[in-house]
Amino acid sequence: MTEEASKSRKHTTLEIDVIEKDEVGRKKVKERKREEPVDPPTVVENNLLEMKRKRRQEETVANSAVNELEEQERPLKSRRKKNKTGFPDPQDDPSLSAQASKALSYAFLQFRKPSKWKFSKARQNWLIRNVWSDVIPDVYLPLTSQYLSNVKGGVREKLVKDCKAILAASPVLSDETTEVQPASNAEKDSKYVRARALLDSLEVLQKSEPTT
Repeated sequence: MTEEASKSRKHTTLEIDVIEKDEVGRKKVKERKREEPVDPPTVVENNLLEMKRKRRQEETVANSAVNELEEQERPLKSRRKKNKTGFPDPQDDPSLSAQASKALSYAFLQFRKPSKWKFSKARQNWLIRNVWSDVIPDVYLPLTSQYLSNVKGGVREKLVKDCKAILAASPVLSDETTEVQPASNAEKDSKYVRARALLDSLEVLQKSEPTT
């Protein structure tokens, strides 16, 4: 072996030793870093972490409440936008009694979504019994009259008979009357107005039906 080759071999061995030492050194540094103990958080740091955690919880609860409110309002807005019947939606009226809301909503559905409407004798009978009463507010009189104008047979004949009887027993109302009427007269006037509206609806539909 020549002297030059021997020097080259020594140089190579020296480089390998240095690299191995460097790798060992890095490993030792990494191991030392892992073994270094971590100081536990101080009281102040714990308080800050707790405050952040509570703030995140409060924000989550607040966002959930807002989302829930939006979900509740969305169907109401949707109903208002899509209501093209010309009648007020009873489901939007919290002043109605439970029975009135159910019966009027039943009648409303016939015009709002005829494909989903199903006949209910109980609901119809409730409307017939209470059509003369203020338990059905005046604002729902057009809806009630329009629904009852579609009844058939003996029920229709009885409604026509009742309407004519009320109209015959009540004095004709005058727009010029300004005197305060007694409660009994006011009730009669209310029945007159309802009988007139209902009879008009019944007669209009009867005239529109083809004769045989």
